[in-house]
Amino acid sequence: MKKVVPIFPLNLVMFPDAIYPLHIFEERYKRMINKSIKNNSYFGIVSKIDLDISRIGCLVKVASILKKHENRSMDILVKGYSRFIAESTSFHDDGYLEAEVSLFGDTEYMFEDNLLFRETLEIFKSIIDRTSLQLGEGFWNKLENATDKSFKLAEKSGLNLKQQQDILSLQSEKERMKYLHKHLEKLENTLERAEILKELISTDGYIN
Repeated sequence: MKKVVPIFPLNLVMFPDAIYPLHIFEERYKRMINKSIKNNSYFGIVSKIDLDISRIGCLVKVASILKKHENRSMDILVKGYSRFIAESTSFHDDGYLEAEVSLFGDTEYMFEDNLLFRETLEIFKSIIDRTSLQLGEGFWNKLENATDKSFKLAEKSGLNLKQQQDILSLQSEKERMKYLHKHLEKLENTLERAEILKELISTDGYIN
């Protein structure tokens, strides 16, 4: 089923169930966000890498308003829901993009490779231990309860923007877990300095 939603291109990949802070200051996006808050409606976040805007993004809603400033800019938290693919785009009268989108889900639904997940998690925990980062009980509880654990791991795996978009675009939990396993294995073997790992992982911006 297709529907039209406002689109927010950012230097960010939003994952399903992720929570992320945004500072809204452009007039067009203030209008867009205020409509979303008023109507409790979705808008779409798509990654902007260099000059390329991805067609595959994530539907989000405003989870909370952290602060409203005197200039009417605002700090908010958004929460990710379902992935989508944009079929066509146009400009809304208020100046922001909008797109006709279709849901973009997995084509392979069964993931029973517990060994792959355990090995990936083991490497992930080893890297986190080396950095002395404290992800908090909330992160580990969300990971345990997540249907697609790859997305939660991807939030804290030191992926660059293109790699995050790769993860978002894969339509199989097994393929996403393989991707993360390979990435984390390489990260563990090539980066010896714990401070570098810590900076990679702690500056991602996602809220635990």
